[in-house]
Amino acid sequence: MEKFDLNEIKVAVINRNLDKLKELSFKEPSFSTFEEAKEILFYIQKANEILKEEKKNIFNQMQEIKKLRKFYESQQKGNINFKF
Repeated sequence: MEKFDLNEIKVAVINRNLDKLKELSFKEPSFSTFEEAKEILFYIQKANEILKEEKKNIFNQMQEIKKLRKFYESQQKGNINFKF
């Protein structure tokens, strides 16, 4: 299995690069010291927080789209035309 090092995950987390985080999720961490392993674990936890935040943002956006669609559909049933 492919591996990633501390610098790769550090850069991905700092830049909030979701594509890179996804790529790294399919790889194993590579470290040579206990301190480096702890730091990688810290960045993995930060990456997890970023992904949870993104998931929440997407959920909120989807809810807003549902509200807009429901409003639009209710206006169509009432035969209100918003065209100018």
